[in-house]
Amino acid sequence: MIRRDKNGGWILITQHDHALLSGQIMAHWGNDQFVVPKPHDEVLFAISMHDSGWKHWDAKPRINSENGYPANFTEMSPYDQSVIWSNSYRPYSKKHSYAAALIALHFSKFNRSNLKKDPDNKQLELLQIDMKDVISAELGFNISNSNSDKIPDDIRVNLKMLQIGDIISLTLCHGWRSIEITETPIDYSGNSTTLNMESEDGFNYKISPYPYDKSKLEFNIVGKNLHEKSFTSDQELRDAIEASEDQTLAFTIIRG
Repeated sequence: MIRRDKNGGWILITQHDHALLSGQIMAHWGNDQFVVPKPHDEVLFAISMHDSGWKHWDAKPRINSENGYPANFTEMSPYDQSVIWSNSYRPYSKKHSYAAALIALHFSKFNRSNLKKDPDNKQLELLQIDMKDVISAELGFNISNSNSDKIPDDIRVNLKMLQIGDIISLTLCHGWRSIEITETPIDYSGNSTTLNMESEDGFNYKISPYPYDKSKLEFNIVGKNLHEKSFTSDQELRDAIEASEDQTLAFTIIRG
């Protein structure tokens, strides 16, 4: 669950809806300066579906026990994270094997970090083995237990495309006012640049240099409008979400 701050409450956006938004954002990626992702359909599928494992969690969200806020994606146990990550790539391993492997590669770094903190956790260890198998079978290289993988150039670029779609969508959903995205690929030959994204209001954004095929992009996402910040139990939060009204957020992206 993504929490967008508002006076006296939150706008809650599901992780899967955020991922679908990231796919819409990256569907327009590519112009005379920036390369179009390839294989296009599989890369876009990976970007759009990379958080689909969150559907069950977001259907029954929980609170952060420390402050009573709706728990967001950074406030979860490694076990819960591992289940979600597995469910984000495993369902697609047959019909969309390239996309599934790219999603597994995306989450393998996070799972490795959890394993470093808890090296005896069998659930995390088994997930890492499964990710290795999926990545090796489809992408043709082996990930290690460190963060120094030698990823082939084309796969590295497509992984970065997923990460870029993810961070731009998160920026819109949270209403962050500025971000910098380093090592943004220009092509599949190793050339890259730094993107700068800014907004004065958290809805209308400018990006420079501009990576899209249209001069202006417009997006909508629907969240749940909560009028309280804190809740005493998971059920109280769920009841509040059930009783809440939908809130449509509209965004634009133009050349900076």
